[in-house]
Amino acid sequence: MPSQVTQSDKTVLVQIDKLVHGGKGLAHDGSLAIFVEGVLPGESVRIQPERVKKGYAEGRLLEVVTSSPHRTDAPCPVYGQCGGCQLQHASPTAQLELKRDILAETLVRLGGLVDLAVPPLIASPDVYGYRHRARLAVVTPKGKTASLAYHEEGSHRLVPIAACPLLAPRLNEAVAHLNRALAGSGLMAALIQEVRLGYSVATGERVIQYEAERCTRRQAEGWFERVRTGLDGLKGQVMIAGRGLQQRRWVDGETALTEQVAGLRLRCSDRAFVQANWRLNEMLVETVTDWALTGQDRAPLRVLELYAGIGNFGLPLARGGALVTLVEANPAALADARYNARVNHVGRCRFRQGSAEAILDASTPDEYDFVLMDPPRTGLSKEALTGLLRLKPRRLVYLSCDPPTLARDLRAMREAGYRVTRLQGFDMFPQTMHIETLVEL
Repeated sequence: MPSQVTQSDKTVLVQIDKLVHGGKGLAHDGSLAIFVEGVLPGESVRIQPERVKKGYAEGRLLEVVTSSPHRTDAPCPVYGQCGGCQLQHASPTAQLELKRDILAETLVRLGGLVDLAVPPLIASPDVYGYRHRARLAVVTPKGKTASLAYHEEGSHRLVPIAACPLLAPRLNEAVAHLNRALAGSGLMAALIQEVRLGYSVATGERVIQYEAERCTRRQAEGWFERVRTGLDGLKGQVMIAGRGLQQRRWVDGETALTEQVAGLRLRCSDRAFVQANWRLNEMLVETVTDWALTGQDRAPLRVLELYAGIGNFGLPLARGGALVTLVEANPAALADARYNARVNHVGRCRFRQGSAEAILDASTPDEYDFVLMDPPRTGLSKEALTGLLRLKPRRLVYLSCDPPTLARDLRAMREAGYRVTRLQGFDMFPQTMHIETLVEL
């Protein structure tokens, strides 16, 4: 039956079939697919059709007529405006099931993995208050004082926040303090474009980084003093001004935080990446180490770790007896990895600065038994994938934060003769649609 939906229709009653990647519900009106935010499978909802295109439309949720038993009340006052969360209206158990279904469907549709059983996701120990890293903007609404803010979903518009339920309590303390500082700061509220917050689970210390393109040293120093007053446990602040070769950095205090994983204390500088949900990261490191070292038929295991960062995975593997080559393009992160190996007395590892593509191209077949990779959201580049398959390592472990690019890369690996032997999803970011997936081939 053809759809009767047009841009001028007032409302339409539809039933939600399922959620798709990104968290929107999929419904149908005749042959027209309709995508709706804030819904759950099985619900009947009344919507306002918007942006009607050939074959699909967006629908604005007006009313939940028949609700799912898994629907819950979102605790965040700006949920639905802020683009950070997509699933606060679903119970924690339902979120895990929905994400597993989306992961499985994506791997079949884009990766051709029709016979792969996707197990339940490993849940985060905390479903709120788990983030110890955050990036926020600064906004001054008309007629109001300046405030930290998040972006709206798919928009450049900003939503002021007083607190975020996903942030660790110590970071929300910093948010409240910064909002008070911004409220009476005059010009600085207009200069600061972005704020990054970091918190150490191990030490309780905090670091704050600001981006303010036109800031001067004098302004930065005045701002540092303003923020430092009344905020305990503030280890350091960084102000970044300018861009490219004209970039300037002013530092107040120390800007590296220390975390602990697998019995190791890891330094993470403000220019290096670290997982935002540290308690789940500990479970992830334990799983990677177990997969790599349990049942190995060659000792010591020769490991190539691409996108190694500060040594979060590679150093526990080396501590466990593997010979690990850690590859990282970011010099600050690699400096942290070297430091972390030294202070934790971890030998059996070497460090190579450069891109994954360049290091793979310079490596020889049979040089490594095991390759571990944790690429960015875009997945492996064509050059990196070609170099990896040329080496033909016996085992691969791929950690992905994006199911579509993971499915794409797994298809290429399977076409080269590899077979998926294990897969495990992790709920790194509860209340959101993000899925962390670990795959062994």
